[in-house]
Amino acid sequence: MPETNKTASIALRIIEQTKKDICRELPSFIRAIESISYTEENCNCIDGCTFFFEPADICRKYTKSNSEVTRLVLHSLLHCMFLHIWSTNFKNKKLWDLACDICVEKIINDLNIHCSKTEKSDVESKVIADLSQEIKSFTAENIYYYLLDEKADNPRIDIYKELFYADNHNIWYKNALYSAEDDDDTIEVEARSIYKMQDDRQGQYQENGEKLSDVANSHSDFQNQWKETTNQILRDSALFAGQYGISSGNGLQILKSVTQEKFNYADLLASFLQENEALEINDDEFDYIYYTYGLRLYDNIPLIEPLEYIENNKLIKLIIAIDTSGSVKGPLVEGFIKKTCSILKATDFFKKDFEIHIIQCDNEIKDIAVIKSQRELEAYMSNITLHGFGGTDFTPVFNYADNIFDNLTNKKHFNGIIYFTDGDGKYPEKTPSYKNAFIIHDNGFDKSRLPVWATPLYIDKNDLRER
Repeated sequence: MPETNKTASIALRIIEQTKKDICRELPSFIRAIESISYTEENCNCIDGCTFFFEPADICRKYTKSNSEVTRLVLHSLLHCMFLHIWSTNFKNKKLWDLACDICVEKIINDLNIHCSKTEKSDVESKVIADLSQEIKSFTAENIYYYLLDEKADNPRIDIYKELFYADNHNIWYKNALYSAEDDDDTIEVEARSIYKMQDDRQGQYQENGEKLSDVANSHSDFQNQWKETTNQILRDSALFAGQYGISSGNGLQILKSVTQEKFNYADLLASFLQENEALEINDDEFDYIYYTYGLRLYDNIPLIEPLEYIENNKLIKLIIAIDTSGSVKGPLVEGFIKKTCSILKATDFFKKDFEIHIIQCDNEIKDIAVIKSQRELEAYMSNITLHGFGGTDFTPVFNYADNIFDNLTNKKHFNGIIYFTDGDGKYPEKTPSYKNAFIIHDNGFDKSRLPVWATPLYIDKNDLRER
């Protein structure tokens, strides 16, 4: 047997034994272990359906300690379970990769299983403990923004990269060759190499990275499958907790963030903007020839085709209110306004007849901007000046909205209020007659303080930041 084939055969046996070791100590992970295939290649990486491993490297790791291989497999599986592979729209690719690695390494340490203990486990635990003091919820997203604030030239970043690195992530970016301002040229070369590698093996990718979006679409179902797998793992972990010593309070519970439905501000905004759409008869599509032909042929009996309808967008009147009290920081407000503008630009909204009232208010209305065109919105965006920084009272904005609503002949022309706030303030006593939503960015807000008519929706502060 050629030496390369022998090494590959041994590596595959090591992988098989590693799978058994993991399943023995973590029975809840059986579904995850068995849901992917394992194939030897020229690097260690995972794409959501196949774990590719480099035989020589696997043998080297196993010679040093079988725990090295166990940790590698767990590391890659956890990337799938956290859906890191499909969350690649971050500007700084290297920091996102590092954040994902730190996140999954913490989980492996928290699992505290014998077969994953390595020489660097204690060092990692110490670094993670220090980071945990600064990062409230240890998700990859929160780690990423923390690292971004620390700046990429921080010497600790390079230390973290070396400490937490385990597998190659370039295959994650198969939908588009990633180009970040701090990336080097080797990323594109390595990515293309992986595409060619899979093309040779599976016929899934084309040699030059062409039609990568088609490949990504063919893999889109894997994201949902991994979400289901994560749900199952959480249920099984609770079941096996007492028998196998897996604590329900450990880092594995961070996985709950993957299975929870997340509030989508774009969908909410769209629901407010579509309120006034109505179907009307499309006179332009009426067939008069068919009509008059019936009159002649059947003695004044017209022939009428099924009527064509069109969507008629009435005037959209919407209030976007911004809490500019002292408890709401400027960057959050600016981030919310920019996100709103980006969402509107991504739709055909500006083709409609609209009137947006952007109101800044603390305990009283400080500024009102009435926007009627894309140009006016862009001008407002380029010159945002915040006013307020006092207490918080939501009543003035609702009084302003009541005045608009009461003076409208057709009440359907008023779409309602979207209020961006931390939720802490004085609410109107009277239930409004129109749609409303409070976008609350403070996850620690006491929901019991909300009036029964208020619709609260919680948004992560990081979702308002530039990725």
